[in-house]
Amino acid sequence: MKDDRLKIPVEPEYISALGLAVFAFARLEWNAIICCERIQAGSIEELMDRTAGRVADTLASLVRTLPKSPGREKLEQAASDFQVYARTRNNLLHAKPGMDPDGRQRLFRDGDQWTIDEIEAVADAFTGCSLRLDACLAGLLAD
Repeated sequence: MKDDRLKIPVEPEYISALGLAVFAFARLEWNAIICCERIQAGSIEELMDRTAGRVADTLASLVRTLPKSPGREKLEQAASDFQVYARTRNNLLHAKPGMDPDGRQRLFRDGDQWTIDEIEAVADAFTGCSLRLDACLAGLLAD
C-alpha cells in the first residue's frame, strides 16, 4: 500500500547514506561504460545489461589495448579501483538487514555491520573514482 515503505524502522540518515552510495556507484558504473564506448565503439550496447563486475573487467581489458602513456596509467588505476569497488558495492547491496546492539536497523555482510561512516566512505570512494574517470573522458578519451 501507499507509504508502506515508511513502516520500516530505520533512521533517515542511514537510508540517506545508503541511497547516496547507490547513486554514486551508478554514476561510477555509467562513467566506466562511457569509457569503454570511447575505447571501443559498440560497448554501450554490449554492457548495458551486464553486471558491474563484467563492466569493470571489460574496462580493465580495454584500457590495456591503449598505447602506453601517463593518461593510460591513470585510467588503468581508475579501472583497477573500479574492479575493487564493484565487489564493495556487491557487499553493500547484498547485505542482510538486522539489528545492531543498540536496537537500530542496519545492514550486515558476513556478520559485519555497515555503519553510516562506512557507507559514506564507500560513497566517497565511488565518487572519487568516478571523477577520475570523468577526467579521463575529458583528457585521454576525449572525442
